[in-house]
Amino acid sequence: MRRLSRWIVLGPAALALGCGLTTQVRPVPRGTWGAEAAVSGPLVKLGGLLPVPLSTVGVRYGVAERADVAAHAHLTPLAFGVAGLDVGGSWLALEQSGAVPALSLGGRLYGFAQVLPGRATAPRAYLEVSPTVSYLLGERFLSYASASGLVQFAGGRPLWSLAVGEEVRLASWGLCLEARWYEPHSDTRFHAVDWVAAGARGALGVGLGVRYHFGGEP
Repeated sequence: MRRLSRWIVLGPAALALGCGLTTQVRPVPRGTWGAEAAVSGPLVKLGGLLPVPLSTVGVRYGVAERADVAAHAHLTPLAFGVAGLDVGGSWLALEQSGAVPALSLGGRLYGFAQVLPGRATAPRAYLEVSPTVSYLLGERFLSYASASGLVQFAGGRPLWSLAVGEEVRLASWGLCLEARWYEPHSDTRFHAVDWVAAGARGALGVGLGVRYHFGGEP
């Protein structure tokens, strides 16, 4: 029963902190499609070290030479009776030049709504902005670092996170491994959920992503 009660607390917290998406480092080329799936989230101590498996699936489309749009469905929240979607995109503000990394700007608008019978509540909307620097080596290894800020329209303080990751490109496929530090400025010692933290600050998490680009290499 204690474990169940902690999962009840954990559910909404995980939805707010880790939405199951890995970083979209660079946009897909103009006029092409990309499909992607990811599992990510913070780590929690719950009878051992356990990742919160927040999962998403989605598509991207290149609308310009350096910009794309995207949409994702959030699958794990359905276990808590919550439907979730996001729409957004990314823009390559600066291209990689020699030793100077590329800079991209991403944004997402999230919507979550309770869908359990008899428990419908007003939808919650969030806006996320993420600048990312990246460096592509040998057309195969894409290293990146990113920061994200998430704002809830209903109020409350912004949520922050930092991430580093590596994407390996294999023809039309991309495989991504990401580490993320959620809420690095927050003291999590006295939270109801026992997060895996850096000292007593925030929560550490991991993410795995896979992408497929229709029309050749991204």
